[in-house]
Amino acid sequence: MVARNREQLIHIAARLFLSKGFKYTSIDDVVEQSGVSRSNLYYHFASKEELLYAVVDFWGNRYESALEVSLGQRELGAQLRIESFIQLLQKEIEDRGNKGNCPFIAMYEQSPAEAEAVHQRIYQFFACLHTYITELLAQGIASGEFRNKVSPEQSAYLFVSSLEGSLMLAETMDDISIVRTTSNAFFSLLRQ
Repeated sequence: MVARNREQLIHIAARLFLSKGFKYTSIDDVVEQSGVSRSNLYYHFASKEELLYAVVDFWGNRYESALEVSLGQRELGAQLRIESFIQLLQKEIEDRGNKGNCPFIAMYEQSPAEAEAVHQRIYQFFACLHTYITELLAQGIASGEFRNKVSPEQSAYLFVSSLEGSLMLAETMDDISIVRTTSNAFFSLLRQ
């Protein structure tokens, strides 16, 4: 029950932070929406900023695990493995009604300047994402899936930047297909 309450608080806070914004979500909002008592919330999280860290850490662990699974599926091509990660992102955004494009960017922009642990966890996620994409692109080059004059590391930065931009555009234009279009264009460039 204790672990379930903690998870419930994190899931509700994640949804509220993305839909209303961290600054505009009160502890009372989280308590009301979660059905967990205020004292129970403070049992798990000493502050709203600590709850924010738990939300960011939840997303980081979730997406890093998905990337690890993609990396390990060597029977599939690199593009298919990267696309499986993109499909996870698309599904989650669609489930949120095309709101809350990239939770890491949204939480970074909304978090207090002194929330160093939150900023560090977000940095850790993007470093991990870059490393995994670099490795997948290197595997794609080694297998002949992508042309061999491509720098995996530089291309991974381009991929992450394009992905984040496409997520922002998808929310702004209320069109999740922008993410797929951008991904397809990126992979086309790797083959030319």
